[in-house]
Amino acid sequence: MSIPLSPRKQEILRALVEEYIHTGMPVASETLVRKYGLRYSSATVRHELAGLEEAKLIYQPHTSAGRVPTNQGYRYFVEHLMEESALSLEEQRLIRHQFYQVQDQLDQWVRLTASVMARMLHSAAVMTPPRASVGQLKHFEVLSVSDYSAHLVLVMSDGTVRQRRLLLETPYKQEDLSAISTRLNKLFQGKNAAEVMAILEKRGFSPVEQLIGTAIAQLLEQHSRLVSDLFYREGVLNILEPPDGRSRAGDEERRERSHRALEEERRERVNKVIKVLEEKSFLPALASHVRESDGVQVIIGGEDEWDEMKDVSLVVARYGREDKLSGLLGVIGPTPMQYGRAVAVVRYMVELMNDLLEQGYGL
Repeated sequence: MSIPLSPRKQEILRALVEEYIHTGMPVASETLVRKYGLRYSSATVRHELAGLEEAKLIYQPHTSAGRVPTNQGYRYFVEHLMEESALSLEEQRLIRHQFYQVQDQLDQWVRLTASVMARMLHSAAVMTPPRASVGQLKHFEVLSVSDYSAHLVLVMSDGTVRQRRLLLETPYKQEDLSAISTRLNKLFQGKNAAEVMAILEKRGFSPVEQLIGTAIAQLLEQHSRLVSDLFYREGVLNILEPPDGRSRAGDEERRERSHRALEEERRERVNKVIKVLEEKSFLPALASHVRESDGVQVIIGGEDEWDEMKDVSLVVARYGREDKLSGLLGVIGPTPMQYGRAVAVVRYMVELMNDLLEQGYGL
């Protein structure tokens, strides 16, 4: 965001965003002066707030109310004013201890990462298992089902398993299929779809070998086109709860609203978020968005791409190596979240997953 702000406006905007994140209540100029030790009078602060409002970085819900950050205000805060908080050595030690307890179990690493992020940030966490951007064959087996049908089980280099039923033109026994599998495994191991097809075109293969090889190439090609069809989410209901420190400050506001209306609003919000998370189009779009930049990325209010996410923000990053194994991890929380803390946690979990993948898979 290229909006030029004076140092004074920046100081006031930083204080306002931090106060609103903490309390969830519109912020008055008097509060900023008193609580944040600003060196300016309330009148001066009000004048600067008017300028920030004109720049569409804050707004006033009601005439007599204080100010609230807009999505543009949060974006300016994240890009220019936010102070990232590092995890303490004790927090890092406790996290790593949990991972060492599960040893080399990749699926457990993924589940535990999502759980740790949700718990530490009291937000929803999402994560995809690491997978290769290009499908490469590790091993396959062909299992006899009947005289004229078989079952292809294919394991890729990133551990993904794909299966397909094969219809045979002539009957084959299991020992014959196993012998064919042994021969083709030696030829196709470590190859991608294009390489498998090139081998099939250059050599003389029997009809059943052509059938098996073509099926393998098709499964490898499908793998290259798809984002992981499995992802983990933890703590979705946390999105409905106010961040630490806001419950007491919001007591008066909540007393003015009926319990039933509040609960209905909460259900609607979480249902919209869950619906987006479960849509098959969300993860590919998010993966493409994150791939365009390095490091941790903050997406505020859907950034005009996901309208259903307008009440939440995402702090996400890619881990692993895109040319080998990689995945996505991140958190989703209310727009007034502790961004500095969220970025620090996501960044640390990326570093930890990278270390684990390097130790376990040589990445």
